[in-house]
Amino acid sequence: MNTIPKSFARRLALPILVIFGLLTNGLFAQEPLSVGQRLKLSDANQNFRTGYFLEAKKGYEALLLEVQDRPEINFMAGKSAFNLRRYQEALAFFGQADFTGKEVPEDYHLYLGKALFITYQIDSSKSHFTLALQGLDEKEKAESDASLYLSYITNREAFMQNPEKVTLKPISQVNTPGHESSSCLSLDGKTLFFTSSRKENTGTGKDEAFDMYFQDIWYATWDSSSQAWSEPSLLPGDVNTPEHDASLGINPQGDLLFVYKSEQGGNIYYTRRKRTGEYREPKPMEGQVNTSYFESGASMSADRKKLYIISEREKRGAQGSGDIWILHKDSKYAYDQQENPGAPLNSIYDENSVFIHPDGKTLFFSSNRAESMGGYDIFMSRKEGSKWLPPVNLGYPINSAGDEVYFSVSPDGNKAWVSSRRPESMGGSYDIYEIDLREYVFPLDRKNEGPQKPTVCMIQGKVLSKATAEPLEIELELFNANGKLIERFETGENGTYLLTVEGNQDYVLKATVPGFKPAEESFRVERLEGKTNAVTKVFLLETQ
Repeated sequence: MNTIPKSFARRLALPILVIFGLLTNGLFAQEPLSVGQRLKLSDANQNFRTGYFLEAKKGYEALLLEVQDRPEINFMAGKSAFNLRRYQEALAFFGQADFTGKEVPEDYHLYLGKALFITYQIDSSKSHFTLALQGLDEKEKAESDASLYLSYITNREAFMQNPEKVTLKPISQVNTPGHESSSCLSLDGKTLFFTSSRKENTGTGKDEAFDMYFQDIWYATWDSSSQAWSEPSLLPGDVNTPEHDASLGINPQGDLLFVYKSEQGGNIYYTRRKRTGEYREPKPMEGQVNTSYFESGASMSADRKKLYIISEREKRGAQGSGDIWILHKDSKYAYDQQENPGAPLNSIYDENSVFIHPDGKTLFFSSNRAESMGGYDIFMSRKEGSKWLPPVNLGYPINSAGDEVYFSVSPDGNKAWVSSRRPESMGGSYDIYEIDLREYVFPLDRKNEGPQKPTVCMIQGKVLSKATAEPLEIELELFNANGKLIERFETGENGTYLLTVEGNQDYVLKATVPGFKPAEESFRVERLEGKTNAVTKVFLLETQ
């Protein structure tokens, strides 16, 4: 979940919660408004209905300067502020909405409970969620957000009583009082891409509707000598624009970045890095990746055969407003054969960001399902045979009563990164946190004693012209020891390649390029249990 507002898409990170009913002029028995005031109220209500919350709030505030004792207008102003994610301001308006002796709107306690919960006044929120359920039948209670939030509170208490053995710290070089979100890490762990709203961005201006700078994609690099991230830089090239731009994920070899664009309701694009280090203008992913519905989140398997995305498409198997979909590679930038894995991976709630680990079978994603401890939490599942195991919450403090989105894990399983909005975040916004997992045992591994680290086998390297040392963008062929073709794959524009393979096997890698002498490398990839084993092969091709 990035932090592009829902007015630009259905969702990307900072979730704008569901609107629960609109007030009309005739709902409250009070002194009538003047014709002009009624017109102003009608305009404000229309702006609220259509999602123009800033204009709606301005309209209600203008009315409150003219009229007194209008709790319904204060309440609507608070709802507008809430949907602008200005939760403290929303609480101030709710506090002015005195409904003593008057009919209370049916969504009053729900909105107030949510605002208190999001501002970490958890105990106070509980009574309002309980009041919101009064008068509902059992079916209505089960479907109410008040019940969902009460389950969050119960989960939160249980998780916080049994904290996990992890340390979590914000990346100070990266975070600002603005929103830093949708982080994704190159497979070698050396480059961190993220989305940020800060005044140094390309557009320099603000999205007034949400009082935030337009977002751009940034990156930072890991300095091995200082063991720290560099000061971040704007992504070079033709990706960032004066409008909102957001990163979604990266391909295994790190030369292709998935980008969100708000066209046609929200689509997934890709941009390739040039030899100069700059990124090209993004192009839409091909095949069945994009639809007329909202698409976000993109994680490519390390063998490049599958693309995991989040989509709201209403196809057979869809479970909720946002689901995890798996698409299978058809050609270089086209992924088809869309597959909804269904329950238990997807739920009737909202699945948000998604990350497939390089081991090819462990999936991490964000969801606001009933097993969360507040809003969006990070869950994990693992594929065994043809089935996905029931997802499990990663627990506290990886998750909090705030929102956690865009989680990624290093190949060795020792570090993770997450975008989170929690009390210690700068400006109360999303920040990027680094998590030390060295002593953490993932929930699905707890039948074993001690941390169970993933096993990853890779081949990597580069193809260069021996005469000029220039990188070559070519196709390579990987064979097993019996000469059976396993896969054809291309190097990046900088000549690099990276691919996950099965361990404890012998391989032959061949480069057959017009104008160059054929070359091949034979080698064995050992499987080192609980470790990442990367075999490096560099080709220096001679001209014919």
